[in-house]
Amino acid sequence: MKLLKDLYKNHFGKVTHKWSIYFDQYEYKLSPYKKLPIKLFEIGVENGGSLEIFSKYFSNAELLLGCDIQPKCGELIYDKSNIKVLVGDVNDEKTKVEIIKCSKFDIIIDDGSHGSVDIVKAFCNYFNYLKDDGLFIIEDLHCSYWEEWGGGIFYPLSSINFFKKLIDIINYEHWGVQKQKDWLLREFSFNYKIDIEKLALEQIHSIEFVNSLCFIKKKPLKENQLGKRVVAGKIATVYPDALKANNQPSVNLNESKNLWSNQNLLPTEELFFCQEKVEKLKKQVSDLEKEIQNLKN
Repeated sequence: MKLLKDLYKNHFGKVTHKWSIYFDQYEYKLSPYKKLPIKLFEIGVENGGSLEIFSKYFSNAELLLGCDIQPKCGELIYDKSNIKVLVGDVNDEKTKVEIIKCSKFDIIIDDGSHGSVDIVKAFCNYFNYLKDDGLFIIEDLHCSYWEEWGGGIFYPLSSINFFKKLIDIINYEHWGVQKQKDWLLREFSFNYKIDIEKLALEQIHSIEFVNSLCFIKKKPLKENQLGKRVVAGKIATVYPDALKANNQPSVNLNESKNLWSNQNLLPTEELFFCQEKVEKLKKQVSDLEKEIQNLKN
């Protein structure tokens, strides 16, 4: 059985490329889908070689759809009828309509949206069109650390900071405050003009980061909840009450008085407001200095 890295090594068709660390990660994550009649959607096609290789790796694939904003991608021709290429911006509504005509996908790979705003928009636009047990992959997240691509280590609206926040979304049932899931993401919703309210946040099962990669698994809500405690054994010498915990639900603590949880403003919003105040105070100081100087003269 051919490994993905071997298919790349022996590929002589259309050009494609991956960072070396990706291959083992992809093999581990994609192998369960290998023999299934999957539908795969790839954002960012470039020269089109990845779709050729995926057609060999997923030998029973029903559809391998690629989309790229580069008009020349419309000239790409493939021998296999299950490979399709659409030209357009995936975050444009007209293009989205064409993509979702293909129904839902088992795998979505974003290898094109290197800018933070585009990556976040692509996820918000297409996660709902991922099947249960599907996998959403974001490549080249190292760009989220660079200003050129709308990033920076501490930039709150970088794409990687968006996906970090999804970790808290997964643990929503433990927040202990009266907030909706999308509240945590409202700065992205506001600044990037995206509708997060309809995003199936409750179906985010897991998030895994590897160098420059993010893997997001989708499952039904019931598989994402903590569930009831399962106690094994009969002898509880040290903590006898442990036996009483069997089949009990998780404890929902009230964190309404926790200043680190129950806030009206997100920390980044507070930061922006403080920055605005500082700039206003600086201007006031500057104006007063000018007045003093005028009085002296």
